Amino acid sequence: MNPNHSILAKLNHKQLATAVKTTIAVLPLIMLSACVTPHAPEQKAVCDAENNDMTQCHFYDRDTPYLRSKTDKRQAQTQVLTNMTGNTYLMYTGQAQQSLHLPQNIRLSVGDRLKVRVLNGEEFSGTVEVNNDGYIYLPYLAPIHAKGLDVQALSTKIKQHLVDEQFMLANSVKLSITPLKWAPVQITVSGGVFEPGQHQINKKSDIEIIDDDGDHSGDQASKRSIAAALRASGGVRPDANISEIVVIREQHSFTLDLSGVIHGFPVPSMTLMSGDHIHVPQHDYFDDALARPSQITAPGIRVFLSNLTQPASSNSQSAVDTDATRFPYGTRLLNGAIAANCVGGAQSTNASRHLLLITKNPLTAQVDVIERSMDELIRHSWETGMNPILMPGDGIACYDSRVTNIREIARSITEVLVPATLLELL
Repeated sequence: MNPNHSILAKLNHKQLATAVKTTIAVLPLIMLSACVTPHAPEQKAVCDAENNDMTQCHFYDRDTPYLRSKTDKRQAQTQVLTNMTGNTYLMYTGQAQQSLHLPQNIRLSVGDRLKVRVLNGEEFSGTVEVNNDGYIYLPYLAPIHAKGLDVQALSTKIKQHLVDEQFMLANSVKLSITPLKWAPVQITVSGGVFEPGQHQINKKSDIEIIDDDGDHSGDQASKRSIAAALRASGGVRPDANISEIVVIREQHSFTLDLSGVIHGFPVPSMTLMSGDHIHVPQHDYFDDALARPSQITAPGIRVFLSNLTQPASSNSQSAVDTDATRFPYGTRLLNGAIAANCVGGAQSTNASRHLLLITKNPLTAQVDVIERSMDELIRHSWETGMNPILMPGDGIACYDSRVTNIREIARSITEVLVPATLLELL
């Protein structure tokens, strides 16, 4: 016989009723002890006052400003006072006048397709493509190394081949080279971008290839630009120093100031070739002015929302639409809370809510948890430290007010009392 059955059999009706009453009396205490909002730990347990390493502090209570920074907590609070409204640091760099002299000639990469025509030498003419070894092949000529050369340099090299092999006289060689197709190129990006690493740019979609009938005399290389490379890397982060972006090509390096993309200044242009490396320097602070859609930043972000304003049996009523989790880049916490239905409703019961923001600080590579009171968030929404900008992959969890909590506790107690009364246990 099951021991549990024997124990239950020994309990009489009165003892069972007493046990149910005790359970009902203790249940509210248990539920009240499990507060839905996390208890703020003591300051010493969260951030040691003697610890200046911000990576050791990952919880920010409702009154503590949050700035994604490498500085310690006290310095971050000072920075909030000097940058409450999130003013851009780039607006004061005076970069309106800058040198635009950069190499503009497009250098050939593997896969580039060219049309070579030799005047009075049709047997040497043809459509060629730079192969994996960097060479092109023209009829009756030895392989010619073309990778890394611009069109003018390649033209000179072909002329020299025709003269050296005694096919034509030096003064009689006339030829033209027409780029028919600029191939996709592999570049690498490092530094202050969301997705550093190797990326392919200038790759056309199937629709673009079909629509291109080839009835033209050249090809644009608009997608082999610095902006295209940064977009392929997920866009620059708000801690990027876009006034000193470095492009490394073989043994040479070029420094570009792209702050004009944000503020309307003249912006240098440079066509990339395969193997180029782009490095984006980083500041030790976040510049809120960079957190907006542009040619070099992310157009939008995806965050995760949790809003269980009803008990588990009615989760479908409080589900958040998937479109509400996609925001334009630069959206702040308060807007995310509105999308999660954390704001509004009956003021007497739905106000005084709390929420948590779970975010990864790119500067420290650590996950930080920020607690905010909805009332205080609305009152101080203009402060960057109280209403931070959302980053890709952030999570927002919304908690109901105490009035709603008490209502749910009463509902749970009722769900226990009614069956117990029907069973005549009370």
